[in-house]
Amino acid sequence: MELNQKSSKRWNLDDVREYLIERGIRVSFYRLKIFEYLINEQTHPTAEEIFEVLKKEIPAISHGTVYNTLKLFLDKKIVQVVNVEKNEARYDANLSWHGHFKCLGCGQIFDVHIENLKLSGLDGFEIYEKHLDLKGLCPSCLKSKKI
Repeated sequence: MELNQKSSKRWNLDDVREYLIERGIRVSFYRLKIFEYLINEQTHPTAEEIFEVLKKEIPAISHGTVYNTLKLFLDKKIVQVVNVEKNEARYDANLSWHGHFKCLGCGQIFDVHIENLKLSGLDGFEIYEKHLDLKGLCPSCLKSKKI
């Protein structure tokens, strides 16, 4: 199964199982549920947010399981860390080149699609990572004047 970021199709556990197996990840129920949450919700959650959401469905899940699973997913390069705020690691299963916009009113993080971005002054440089992080107000907060 290929990860199609623009698809609105929700992934089921079979889709997630196939995706993890294709990437050499030993499948467990917790890994399935954590990746299913990341790929379907796309809310850029913190590890704590993932824990709190899944704890309601899986009371036996632990903080350690969530953190260890996220580390494995990072090592296998199937998720990335989003650091819009310096003291806050969020996780994203969308690995395509895109940016993030954090609303300063509601705190929500939105994906930003990048087209025709032109950079200059990098001749002779080798780029290993690229990030585009923006902050401001989303249309809803701007309309309600949250700031």
